Amino acid sequence: MPDHIIPLVMCGGAGTRLWPLSREAYPKQFLKLFGPRSMFQDTMLRVSHRDLFNKPIIVTGAAHRFLVMEQLAEIGVEADILLEPARRDSGPAIVAGTLFAQRRDPNAVVLALASDHVVTDVEAFVAACRDSLAAAAQGRIVTFGIQPTRPATEYGYISPGETIDPPLRVVRRFVEKPDSATASSYIDNGYLWNSGNFIFRTETLLEKYKAADLASIDAIARAVTEAVADPPFIRLGKEAFETATPISIDYAVMERTTRAAVVAVSCGWSDIGSWQAVWDFSVKNADGNAARGHVVFENSHNCVVISERGIVALNGVDDLAVIVTDDAILVSRRSDSSGLKRLASSLKTAASPITESPPSPRDT
Repeated sequence: MPDHIIPLVMCGGAGTRLWPLSREAYPKQFLKLFGPRSMFQDTMLRVSHRDLFNKPIIVTGAAHRFLVMEQLAEIGVEADILLEPARRDSGPAIVAGTLFAQRRDPNAVVLALASDHVVTDVEAFVAACRDSLAAAAQGRIVTFGIQPTRPATEYGYISPGETIDPPLRVVRRFVEKPDSATASSYIDNGYLWNSGNFIFRTETLLEKYKAADLASIDAIARAVTEAVADPPFIRLGKEAFETATPISIDYAVMERTTRAAVVAVSCGWSDIGSWQAVWDFSVKNADGNAARGHVVFENSHNCVVISERGIVALNGVDDLAVIVTDDAILVSRRSDSSGLKRLASSLKTAASPITESPPSPRDT
């Protein structure tokens, strides 16, 4: 049985709900929102324990390749960096990384995880990986279900079934993001948040994907075979990869397979998909305000303010997100993540450069 895991880190998201800091060319995983390291860097360090994890594989886009390389160098971590020629969602990205891992080791166990999540209890996360390794090696696809701390409407949920081997349980079903009342009922019934992180043997994942979309997996396999070394990067074959059907790994595999299992984890997890989440994980003053930059509060509460330019002063307001960059200002209800996603879409149509390039070189 394998005793090590190959981390497969997905690093291609745009993070539109954290506009104007997060841009297409500088997405949220590279931002240093909570300290001296970015979420990408913290993710890489989380899977750097050499007694459990082997050299990681990163899948990213060509536009982000130098950010990846520079931020890896800052923390002294090495990885194989696969470059997607086009975005095809998480399904093709994970298949490409899995095929690459299989070339290293035909019996490899892979941990697929996003690069833009926060985990405050790293020991609990690593323990969940250890707890899942044997089941993954035996053909289970083990996903990490997060113990809910509130009836969140921004996450999908997992309904756990019978126990396989403690702490693993069968996945009874995956459910989409609920409304508030439904989320409360899910928590009452023992559902878990779906973190989107999971561990599997390469053969298992590829077999299940092949059953769902044989043409795409053949195309991705060609893209890996035709990959070109461009040290320190590996460029996947463009023509073949672009013929793969864009689809998330949840739809392609996780919601179809009978081999899914779940391990419940309490590790201080968040996908940082909103300014609400940034506020949740930030240091706050006595009035609940989180701030970075030159910010003054008067009779204001529970706001998150980031200023990269000039003074921001708030008076008599509550529950706002105010974000100031060199070329944009956002003022929003702190908790309105769905509205911010719609706003980013509208901005992309009306003024696309404001959603794409960062305003200036920065270290945020």
